[in-house]
Amino acid sequence: LIAFSNAKIYNNSLITFPSSVDKMPDNGVEYVYVENGVYDRGGKKNNIIEAKKVAELVFKHIKNHPNRSLGVVTFSESQQQAVETIIRQMRINNQEYENFFNEEKEEAFFVKNLENVQGDERDTIIFSIGYAKDSNGLMYMNFGPLSKSGGYRRLNVAITRAKYNIKLVGSIRPTDINIDKTNSKGVKMLRSYIEFAINGMKALEQENICPNSVEVESPFEEAVYDFLVEKGFLVSTQVGCSGYRIDIAIRHPQLAGRFVLGIECDGATYHSARTARERDRLRQSILEDMGWKIYRIWSTDWIKDPVTEGAKLVEIVNKAILEYEDDDSDYFNKNNEENVQCNIENEFVEIEEKKDEKEISNEEKNIYGFNWYEEADIYSVNKQGSKSDYLANVIKFVIETEQPIHFEQLCKRVAPLFGNQKATIKVRNSAKNIINLKLKNEVYIKNKFCFLNSDKPINVRIPKSNKNCRQINFISIEELSRAMYVIASKGFGITQNDLFVITARTFGFQRIGDNITQAMKNAFKYLIDIKKVIIINGKVVCDSSYGIKQEKKSI
Repeated sequence: LIAFSNAKIYNNSLITFPSSVDKMPDNGVEYVYVENGVYDRGGKKNNIIEAKKVAELVFKHIKNHPNRSLGVVTFSESQQQAVETIIRQMRINNQEYENFFNEEKEEAFFVKNLENVQGDERDTIIFSIGYAKDSNGLMYMNFGPLSKSGGYRRLNVAITRAKYNIKLVGSIRPTDINIDKTNSKGVKMLRSYIEFAINGMKALEQENICPNSVEVESPFEEAVYDFLVEKGFLVSTQVGCSGYRIDIAIRHPQLAGRFVLGIECDGATYHSARTARERDRLRQSILEDMGWKIYRIWSTDWIKDPVTEGAKLVEIVNKAILEYEDDDSDYFNKNNEENVQCNIENEFVEIEEKKDEKEISNEEKNIYGFNWYEEADIYSVNKQGSKSDYLANVIKFVIETEQPIHFEQLCKRVAPLFGNQKATIKVRNSAKNIINLKLKNEVYIKNKFCFLNSDKPINVRIPKSNKNCRQINFISIEELSRAMYVIASKGFGITQNDLFVITARTFGFQRIGDNITQAMKNAFKYLIDIKKVIIINGKVVCDSSYGIKQEKKSI
């Protein structure tokens, strides 16, 4: 999952650790080719056939892997809308899977496009390229956001969003992208990624990006390898593709693609680590967290008494095979791979034309005049001054664009600039330090939300459609209460319960569970406490002079 970015973006500077599974269904990176997909260049600028395939894969995922989180990323907003519309129709015909779409889950299902997926991570990500030959058989080298400056960065962020599996769905072959007709680094990178999804590490090796690994690194490793092969075990050498590899790995005799034991020999790989503490951390913490069992053989012991050491090794290997548990059997059970019946009774055009109330976007229902919520594009900030100055400018830009923004969300936005894809402790500490040192007079944090110093009332931001809803815990109490006040002031005697429902729907929530209900109660209590609303005869009555300002508090 990270090998491509490691090679293309980070020049193999990342030390990645080999997975304990190899070439398993719904694992790693796959390419799903849609042979008859057509890009509607002169019309709606989408690929309906490909969108239907993506929707089918979504429901197949739900049936086969209900415990895995899932996200869909399209390469354009038009393709995103096509996928969303078809999935909505399929949900009507497959009500038994409706719980999977619960928006209050910690990692809820989403459909986003390349420009707003930043920071989202799921177990499985399905990509829809969308762009393809048009109805005349012509293929243009215009791939929307990917063709723009910095498009390759957006692609890099997107393809590192998955924990287990990426399904790249496209209606083109790599050779359909003529790199001689484009100067876009993003488009060229897409062609390489399609080749990688089809051919795996061979594609990178052919570009001399990933060095070809030798079978063994020392005569000692060769002796251990020969010994294990003679004993009838399935043996692989130099497992992995970066600066750190497992010397020898034992495959399970029945479960294809499963490594039951990693064997580290006292050789070059071990001695290249800087300290004993680092060696222990690499071996025990990272590898074991990834599912490996590690056994180390010392060359001095092997040379001194090969019979005893060999017998111990055979015992360890047999024990590893017997004790191996296929924890992910539900993920890789091919008996469940029959297609879900995803009957779409109406054609896509009919669905779009017969737009019902659920499909009307917030843009058409924004009767309160709220602002649209937009995610900040961190790559639009010019690099000026020192690195810390640049990071400070980006952080300020994100806060200015999205305030009030939860500190965790801020860290997710800027994480790629720190060399991470997640809001790690390193990213959080760095962001805090930059705010305290560089932005202490311009930015403050209250209740984990970041604000610019300003006396202006809070702006309410809502999504233009349900595609870009924020999680309820990422919406500040000030913003929720401000929205409530505006809605109540135009409600002419609205009840508290109706106020909660309308406020939730305004922010894009179609269902109101416990978390959302509690957030609404907290926001309403906030209004009561600051004496901006009262309840008279069961109706909410407002103070017309209301404008929320915050008490300032340092981080």
